[in-house]
Amino acid sequence: MSNEEKNKTNKSGEMNRRKFFNLIGWGGLLASAGGSAIGTYKFMFPTVLYEPPTIFKIGKVTDFSMGVDERLKKERQIWVVRNERGLYVLVAICRHLGCTPNWFPDQQRFRCPCHGSIYDIFGNVRGGPAPRTLWRAGVSLDVVDNQVVVNFLTRQDPDPESTVNGLMVEEAPREAEPYFIKNA
Repeated sequence: MSNEEKNKTNKSGEMNRRKFFNLIGWGGLLASAGGSAIGTYKFMFPTVLYEPPTIFKIGKVTDFSMGVDERLKKERQIWVVRNERGLYVLVAICRHLGCTPNWFPDQQRFRCPCHGSIYDIFGNVRGGPAPRTLWRAGVSLDVVDNQVVVNFLTRQDPDPESTVNGLMVEEAPREAEPYFIKNA
């Protein structure tokens, strides 16, 4: 086959090496430009993470019965605890690795399902690897409608004392404002 015949067959629809690499080069350039355009467009409209407010109302003191109330565990990551002296809010985050413990009313204990930390109703560590007690969130009463206001970022974190029963903190000093609402 002569060169003239080869050129005729290439023009008739066959792709030679030069056309193939030309197509690959332009295709890569267009893909790169398209990716840059998409990235620029996404930059103009950033994704925003809307987090729930850190200060919120949860209801009146009388809305909560004695003991641990778990209604707000999933939505707000808190437990509301009411006893004969008043009300406080425990943050439902394990101090070991940040898991969410579960409340077992028959044992009167919070137990972390991930690594076995055990807390009592006051937040003291009764067993497991947790190095600190559960946080207590700041609480106050709204003067307008008398509802409990929780400040999730204001947290009580006392230094626990190591005892044979676990890491403990005296309860009397913890029952102070702004982490405890006394019964009127």
